[in-house]
Amino acid sequence: MGGTSKFLILRTISLIPTIFGVILVTFILSRIVPGNPALILIGPEVNGTELKVLEAELGLNKPLYVQFFIYLWQLLHFNLGYSYLLGQSVNYEVALRFPASLELGLASMVLSLPIAVITGVYAALRANKAGDHASRVLSLLGISMPVFWIEIVMILIFYTYLGVAPAPFGQLSANLTPPARITGMEILDSLLELNFVDFFNATWHIILPAVGLSLASIATLSRVIRSSMLDVLNRDFMRTSVAIGLPKKIIVNKYALRNALLPGITVAAIQAGAIISGVVLTETVFSWQGLGLFAVQAIDQLDYPSVMAVVLISGLLFAFFNFLADIIYAWVDPRVRL
Repeated sequence: MGGTSKFLILRTISLIPTIFGVILVTFILSRIVPGNPALILIGPEVNGTELKVLEAELGLNKPLYVQFFIYLWQLLHFNLGYSYLLGQSVNYEVALRFPASLELGLASMVLSLPIAVITGVYAALRANKAGDHASRVLSLLGISMPVFWIEIVMILIFYTYLGVAPAPFGQLSANLTPPARITGMEILDSLLELNFVDFFNATWHIILPAVGLSLASIATLSRVIRSSMLDVLNRDFMRTSVAIGLPKKIIVNKYALRNALLPGITVAAIQAGAIISGVVLTETVFSWQGLGLFAVQAIDQLDYPSVMAVVLISGLLFAFFNFLADIIYAWVDPRVRL
């Protein structure tokens, strides 16, 4: 068995305890939240007998370990449960809303990754100069300011005052007919349908939330790339490359950047998982009909199955992106596969 195959098998096997841990933690967290979902569902004006009957129907009267194994058995059959508050399967709601969150997360990553790499390299090549200091200040602001506050300020500036952004209500303007649902992502579906009116409108709507969601990731990743680039540029083999007269473009792009990307890949994977699963605030601010807004509504109503589904999907996405980072890491640095 080759080194690459062995590496992939070991990384895949390591996902199993990670996924089980995510499921276990998700279940425990959902059960320690104060409140009784049966009481919320049936209302406060209820007698004890009716409440016990509903708790038995929901399975809340069973021991926790029994509830956990029931939940695990459902997951093995790809069943995320049934929301009595919504009156339908959680699978349906997830399938309906996940593409919107995925579209927003992907748009944010498309913005954040190249900008972070470019600014990180730029700051490293101009260490302790004006460009580096400006990059450091902007990064500090991006990390320290809360996402929801930045997004509210952006809405005030670009929508309320300047009028160049659309109303922060959903993925498409209310006067337009949404494209036929193919993937659930408005931009892609309208493009597949060759509906360019919806395509440009959906792109217009996603710019502001995607920018707001990506700022913290850009700030964090650019500082990691800068530090890593400075470390690589100060190594002996880089000094040798300069001494023998290699062009600066080849030194930076072919040798320095490839080595500097290694720690950046790990951070980028964490940031990607955080972007996809951390859209709760952004979707709430922009009334974006994705999993984040769905999670807020489910938490408010103590809808256990819905909350557990969203948390589980977020945890699995983190695990997936870290697994993907290991694969990219091994591709960039063959020593990892040994």
